[in-house]
Amino acid sequence: MRYPYIIVDTDRKAVESIQIALEEHIDYICTGIAKNQEEAVNLILERKPALVFLEPEVPGTLSPICSYFIIDELKKYTNELPEFIVVTETEKYAIEGIRNQVLDYITKPSKKTAVRKALMRYENRNNSSQDRTLCFKSYGDYRFINIDDVLYLKADNNTTDFVMNNGNTVEAYKTLKQFQNTLPKHFVRIHNSYIINTNYVSRIHFGKAKCAIKNSKEMIPFSRSYKTKVEEIRDNLAQNSMIQL
Repeated sequence: MRYPYIIVDTDRKAVESIQIALEEHIDYICTGIAKNQEEAVNLILERKPALVFLEPEVPGTLSPICSYFIIDELKKYTNELPEFIVVTETEKYAIEGIRNQVLDYITKPSKKTAVRKALMRYENRNNSSQDRTLCFKSYGDYRFINIDDVLYLKADNNTTDFVMNNGNTVEAYKTLKQFQNTLPKHFVRIHNSYIINTNYVSRIHFGKAKCAIKNSKEMIPFSRSYKTKVEEIRDNLAQNSMIQL
């Protein structure tokens, strides 16, 4: 599983220290760096990161310093907030951080051990075993599948086909839109009829506007309106590659 994160800080050394600390955690991908409150809000709404490393003292229009105004601002536009890890030189924002339910609080200079513990806390909170299982109910028939075994979802009128890693297809009596906001963040909608598991993407052909999926012979099309999403998938996969040729 891949976890996108962004960093909100004006201190270049602090940003680099977080990125270095996360280098050994290959599932975590930096998808943006913001230097003020406005950039942070826009990046979070656009990129939908799983984690945000927040320096409360970056500038903002609502206050000389950002503090936690960014969380209040995000709540105006979305109910799906990322987890926040505060990284700052002082402990004066700790009480306010608790009130805002931040995941963790790290004092600068951030150490790898502190970052590692914060990531472990995040994974323990968000990756319980029941979160990995989908339950399909139909007239007393219960079917359970592991979310990690799903290659992609395909809309079929008012139902949705879950295409599995083993070649099987499981039919769900809900529309694709109903699944779009409930699946983990690595499931991305790239077409009105398709949501793909980005962990299985093996090729993106922008000329043909199609994605290849591991363990599947079908090329999944993506539409122009979702091209930005596909570009984000490309950038995340490229950044996480061992080598680029």
